[in-house]
Amino acid sequence: MNTNTPAPPPLEELVDFPAKLPIKAISHKQVGHDEFHAVLFALSCEHVPGVTTDVLTIRPSSAGNYFAATLMITFDNADQVRALDAALRAHPLVRMVL
Repeated sequence: MNTNTPAPPPLEELVDFPAKLPIKAISHKQVGHDEFHAVLFALSCEHVPGVTTDVLTIRPSSAGNYFAATLMITFDNADQVRALDAALRAHPLVRMVL
């Protein structure tokens, strides 16, 4: 195994900002739709000014155990992407961020 794999390039080199990017989040089991929606929207507003509810879509899993959300947000810079990603990953209702 090669341990000298180069680090991926910074986001700023991959994306021209402002850019509309999807962020996906998966809830933990037993989290309600409205609660998950409220948390995702609040965190989005905190890190990206001007976000509206239409950027957020949520659907239940096929078995109804969790919710999958897509946030389609126009970010002004890479710092906003990193901040929202970190906030989502740290929130107790969020199981995974893609």
